[in-house]
Amino acid sequence: MHSRYFFSFILTVPFWFAACENQPAEVQEVIRPNERVNYPLNEQRNAVFRYTDSGKAVLEIHAGLVEDYTHLDPKYMSFKRGVEVRLFNKQGTINTTLRADTAQHMVEEQRWNIGGQVVVINKKGERLETQQLFWDEKAGTLRSEKRVQITTDGQLITGTGFEADKEFASYRIFNVQGEITIDDE
Repeated sequence: MHSRYFFSFILTVPFWFAACENQPAEVQEVIRPNERVNYPLNEQRNAVFRYTDSGKAVLEIHAGLVEDYTHLDPKYMSFKRGVEVRLFNKQGTINTTLRADTAQHMVEEQRWNIGGQVVVINKKGERLETQQLFWDEKAGTLRSEKRVQITTDGQLITGTGFEADKEFASYRIFNVQGEITIDDE
């Protein structure tokens, strides 16, 4: 009885191996030895992050998609599908709003690279528009080397290059173009 099973086994094993074959192109598609793919540690959709200090809101971030790459060197988080950052004052009201298509937060350096259509609006209603903005959390500054456009009190000011505090309350524009109206009072 055992010999019959053994004989059946011997006959079917070659068919298993004959049915399995690897196409070199398919193997290369899967392996790709020189190409390293880094996947996020986790993903969050429609994420909201709220940072507080002594129970009061300081910063709030809304993003369509957040990918966490803090397991890599350098550690970073990628904000995709739209991002909105709200900075709050000590009274708990929104002081500044920043909206952009994408952002990348370098965690250890505490720096943000914000891109796409970037719009910053401060508490005075002044509006900054640019294609790229850098936010240094440690220094508390915003800057851009790209073309910027600021709309304030019906005036339009453009330039190339920009520096401001993180609230966009005081700022400098470089290579300024446009008309500025100054009251003589």
